[in-house]
Amino acid sequence: MIGTITLNPCIDKTLVINGFTYGGMNRVSSKRADVSGKGINVSIALTQIGVPVRTFGINYRNGAQLLNAGLEEIGITYESVMTEGTLRENMKVMDEETSVTTELNQKGDFVDGEKLAEFESLLDAQLEALDILVITGSVPQGVPTDYYRALVEKANARGVRTILDAEGELLLRGMEARPYLIKPNLYEFETAFGLKTKDMKDILAICRKIIADGVKVVCLSMGGDGALIADEKEAYLCRPTPIEVKSTQGAGDSLVAGMCIAMEKGLPISEMLRYGVSTAQGSLIREGTQLCTKEGFEHFEQIVTVEKIEE
Repeated sequence: MIGTITLNPCIDKTLVINGFTYGGMNRVSSKRADVSGKGINVSIALTQIGVPVRTFGINYRNGAQLLNAGLEEIGITYESVMTEGTLRENMKVMDEETSVTTELNQKGDFVDGEKLAEFESLLDAQLEALDILVITGSVPQGVPTDYYRALVEKANARGVRTILDAEGELLLRGMEARPYLIKPNLYEFETAFGLKTKDMKDILAICRKIIADGVKVVCLSMGGDGALIADEKEAYLCRPTPIEVKSTQGAGDSLVAGMCIAMEKGLPISEMLRYGVSTAQGSLIREGTQLCTKEGFEHFEQIVTVEKIEE
């Protein structure tokens, strides 16, 4: 069973504009609102593809009903700890003319140590039922930067393989606990590990160092350039197939969802990458934060290919 963690859930509000003008007046051609948060996005993609998943996290009293109702409509039960505060709202402005999305993301309201301990107790009671645990996304105010490390340690102690998808100190401190897989995007990779160029040799050199320090698999999402994956023995690159991108929201989370499916099947890293990119592409063709469907996954799974990187 796959589990996901979302400590900073939200509502994503997407505005679509044809030709965004900075500092000027813009007319909205369409809008939508979706329940979201990176772990929730992974769960939504898995659920829509037809893969069972458990979804854990923090919920805010002001907005909990809206979040729960949105998830239940998709078929997801949000197993969460309730705290005071208001569910955050993020604004996404998608320019149809350039296919560029501008994001305005709120911080999550403060969560105290008592609620974090309550969440850990909730998770502890369920770890025995999990094979894979996705720990991902930003954290609300009050959560220490080493919190993901503590969650990875808990999962490792129960033999649960962890996927860590975070940035900055959350990623670096979390890696100290040796998660099974990390999935930064290119910007997160550059800032966390000091990458100066986009040369494949330089990227793989950093991946090899990360793996030597205890992480089993590194997957790097690179936007329009696709994604790569590496373990101690080999590395693969997957370039996306040409599509009309309707939204980039949740594409990286969908990549994680696809990798989880391949991991549960016991497939090699080349197939993990292929499943991941297939799921990501299935999300890119949908508006807002709607994410991949079973039909989308099955379509791209038939046409997405990977190539081995010769080192």
